[in-house]
Amino acid sequence: MTLAMRVRDELNALEGLGEALRQEYDALKSRDLAGLERAVAEKQSCAERLRGLIAARLDDLKQRGIAADAGDLAALVKTLPVAERQEIDTLWTALEDAARQVRAQNEINGAVIAASRNHVERTLAILRGRDSLDFLYDQDSRKVFGGRNQPIAKA
Repeated sequence: MTLAMRVRDELNALEGLGEALRQEYDALKSRDLAGLERAVAEKQSCAERLRGLIAARLDDLKQRGIAADAGDLAALVKTLPVAERQEIDTLWTALEDAARQVRAQNEINGAVIAASRNHVERTLAILRGRDSLDFLYDQDSRKVFGGRNQPIAKA
């Protein structure tokens, strides 16, 4: 398999991951649990496929005696025919752009999840009769609610 084919496969997998993240975002916004479960399953599948493709590319390069760093990869690309070199340059640029978009969408989804979790935690605190801002974190990074007159730590 040529390097261009490998990069194209990675780009396709990354675009699939981006679509799964957009579906996850839509499900989060609409509070569609079934849609969220489907999107998360698809996201995991795409991420696993992408990891496998990247590992295969790196293994192929290693078998050719080429390190996985940018310098060695650039040196390899320079040895390729002009048409393939141009194709790889185009694909690599598209791969970098897609990776930036996926990263941004993942951060957005993370913010939506954090905001939803915060809302649920505040609601639960109110239902339990506690001040939603009256908490600390224990050694396991779990929220520990305490009253205003309770000690923060034991001796």
